[in-house]
Amino acid sequence: MREYVRDDDVDAAIQQLLHSFLSAQKFSVRRSLRKSFGKFLNTGNDRAHLLLHILQEMFRNEQMYQIIRLRQRNASEDLAETLEVQLDELEGKARERRIYDLADFLESDAFAEAGYVLDERR
Repeated sequence: MREYVRDDDVDAAIQQLLHSFLSAQKFSVRRSLRKSFGKFLNTGNDRAHLLLHILQEMFRNEQMYQIIRLRQRNASEDLAETLEVQLDELEGKARERRIYDLADFLESDAFAEAGYVLDERR
């Protein structure tokens, strides 16, 4: 346990509170309230999209680095290696945006459908 509270802790508490509150309402009122509080209820999807964007940017940068390196050696761009980014770099960029836990994202369908693979041996 931590001795301090992060933004994602507060977000999770608010989300839990809203889910409990909404489930206690009548169906007709619940729909209206869900629309009003929608931005507070969908943080998981928003985080996944943001993390995908960050990851795509990191891979584009890695690809450009490899292409530049190959051109400097007058080698064919077809010789580019498999693209890899370090997990700790992704975690650092996520922390800059106040996202502290990547486990759900790394196991998500969005991650796999985008064609990414986590190599846990590295």
